[in-house]
Amino acid sequence: MIVALILALFVVPGAEVAFSPVSSPASADSKLDKLKKKADEAKDELEKANDEYTKQKDELDDAQDKLVSTLHDLQQTELRLADMREPLAQLGSTLYMQPNAGVLGVLTSGKLQQDLQAEAHVLKVADDRQAMLDKADNLRGEQSDLAAQAQELQTDTQLQRVELEDKLDDLRAESKESTKELTAELKDRGLDPEAYFAGAECDPAVAGNADGYPNGLLPQNSLCKLHTGGEFLRADAAIDFLKMNQAYSERFGEGMCLTSSYRDLSNQQRLYATKPPGMAAVPGTSNHGWGLAVDLCGGVQSQGSAQFNWLEANSTKWNWFHPQWAYSNPFEPWHWEYDAEHG
Repeated sequence: MIVALILALFVVPGAEVAFSPVSSPASADSKLDKLKKKADEAKDELEKANDEYTKQKDELDDAQDKLVSTLHDLQQTELRLADMREPLAQLGSTLYMQPNAGVLGVLTSGKLQQDLQAEAHVLKVADDRQAMLDKADNLRGEQSDLAAQAQELQTDTQLQRVELEDKLDDLRAESKESTKELTAELKDRGLDPEAYFAGAECDPAVAGNADGYPNGLLPQNSLCKLHTGGEFLRADAAIDFLKMNQAYSERFGEGMCLTSSYRDLSNQQRLYATKPPGMAAVPGTSNHGWGLAVDLCGGVQSQGSAQFNWLEANSTKWNWFHPQWAYSNPFEPWHWEYDAEHG
């Protein structure tokens, strides 16, 4: 796995940062690969669960809105029933308002016309009363149904929330544990976990985010971090540098020592102002400002050293090279550049 092989290279930096060697046997590298894969899978599962939780949370919010609407309808039904109690009572009293006569008293006034009118009135009152009673019964049935729906919605909503949150808690714990195992393995090897995880997230494709930006003013999202000391390169250059450093570590038992990488415009201006003429590029023209150059130490800074010679013979495999001008004018054996066209 490229990530595990090329990124587990760092130690906590000082003024000059040496990348840690990968001195463990192949079986240990395999262990690191497995731990990295386990941590990645746990992270992916957690991200999927978070997406699922967000989606289901929206659905649960809709269910909650439905619950609120149902409870509102239930409340309105109860108010309508309350409003009907008084008319029902009045209708009942109308049928029995004649003292000592009951319903017949209303129908025996002694005059046919009056009796017919009274009969029609009583029948109308009776019909209205029955209609209101029927409506009241329907409302009570509706009230009962709404109450059941509200209870079911509330129960289901609470249950689903609990289940989702429990699942997320389990996945968080699993992700935390797998990351802890990987971190412990990195520390056992003397590697810097923070740098490892930062490098593992490096995507060479984001180098394209630098398109259109001036020298020394590249956006942060086009760069990848090399170690905790704050050294960066453009993403594609960073990945190839890390591959090269892995091979260097296997050859010399330690990683390359780095003194400078991406240099923003203000730092290039400061360097240009403090260096002797010709020893620093004009601000806005340095390859450091493109995130495509490094200055190395740890032996590489001495032309003819074993480290320099090895890098000179092998660096082009990873699209890095020592520029021709740096052999003499000015003489900078420590300065190496990235061939972005072939990277």
